[in-house]
Amino acid sequence: METETVLSLRQQLKEAENERRKAAQYGLHLLESQNEVQNQLDQTRRELTENTEKFEQEKYSLQREIELKNRMLESLGHECDSLKQQQNMQLDKQKEQLARVYGQEISDLKNKLESLKAELDETRLSEKQLKHKVDHQKEIIAAKSEELHMMSERVHETMSSEMLNLQIELTELESVKANVEEKLNELQYSKEQLELMNSNLRHQLERLQGEKEELEKEAVSYYNALEKAREANQELQVQLDHAVQQSLDPTSKGNSLFAEVEDRRAEMERQLISVKIKYQSLQKQHAFTREQLQRMKLQMATLLQMKGSQAEFEQLERLQSMLEQKNGEIEDLLMKVRQLEKFKTLYENVEESRASSSSKGGESEDGYYADLLQMKLDNSNKETETLKNELSLQRMKALYESQRVLEVERKLFANERHLQACQSENMNLRVMLDELKLKYEPEEFFKGTKIKKKRERS
Repeated sequence: METETVLSLRQQLKEAENERRKAAQYGLHLLESQNEVQNQLDQTRRELTENTEKFEQEKYSLQREIELKNRMLESLGHECDSLKQQQNMQLDKQKEQLARVYGQEISDLKNKLESLKAELDETRLSEKQLKHKVDHQKEIIAAKSEELHMMSERVHETMSSEMLNLQIELTELESVKANVEEKLNELQYSKEQLELMNSNLRHQLERLQGEKEELEKEAVSYYNALEKAREANQELQVQLDHAVQQSLDPTSKGNSLFAEVEDRRAEMERQLISVKIKYQSLQKQHAFTREQLQRMKLQMATLLQMKGSQAEFEQLERLQSMLEQKNGEIEDLLMKVRQLEKFKTLYENVEESRASSSSKGGESEDGYYADLLQMKLDNSNKETETLKNELSLQRMKALYESQRVLEVERKLFANERHLQACQSENMNLRVMLDELKLKYEPEEFFKGTKIKKKRERS
């Protein structure tokens, strides 16, 4: 029974090893696909940044055109005021003419209204007549319906109608059954897919652990790029403010200088727009990498929890090896016991032969050999007794040592599990701490990561 359990456990270990290899292959394929997706994402991000910058430049040029058009509209506003005065004079004249025309039209409309009232009275009368006819027709229809009801009661067709209703219900129930079976199959397929995805995600953690440092380096580089972009943005803003002040100062230089400053301001604004767009794209990319790092840390915590189950398998293997060793010792002891039983039977036979020879009273050569064998047998019995004593002593020592080893292994296993639980809890606390730092103190968090990287490099 124990050998069967050992064989079954070994078979399970082999299956688990094969599953790990398959999971590693799946993880490699997932890594390659993720790299391809990451490259495509970078390409689309660059294209999006270029398109956004292009659109912003077009927007800025359109705003400049709108400003010029607004200035032109201001100059045209004065002309519009003079034209409005002329149009007001013309409107007054047109109002007088329209008042006369409207009076004539109102009188015509009143005449038409009276004629329409007469027509309305006629239509009301005709409507009343039609209502009376309709009521009469309703009474006739009610009488006819009563007659039809009486005739239908006379006809005995209820059984056929009930069979038809039952047939319709049967078809509906069959369609509902088919739909339920199809949904059940879909749920089963989705369950299998989810189990496969779960196993793939578990083994993907090993790959993500290796990528964590690279992602942290990328995050630090992105943060440095953001800092440089901010500094460049501040410098451009200072230059822009200075250029605006110079353009607003009429006593600085001539009109040519104003035009030059205006051109420089427009160029600076274009550069500022491009820098803002790049800054926004870097912020989005930084947020994405930060989310990836948080996910990877959570996956590492789950991986540490999974290592506890692996330690249990190792403990089981050690116990199995100790069980096999003890079984071998038990078999050796059984063989020795059988040999001792054989010696015992031989000794009893010799005693019986000696008793028979002594009763006859003859001392022959066979008696001499029997005495010799008796002496040897006594010596062997003494040796077996000493060996038994030594064997029992050694057995007690081995049992005591094995108990000590088992106790130490239990303590070691408990300490390992406690250590793994502490590591997983420590990882979860680190993740929570990083999330809180990112939420409340993002600048200090990134400064800390930069200091850690410098220490690792040094």
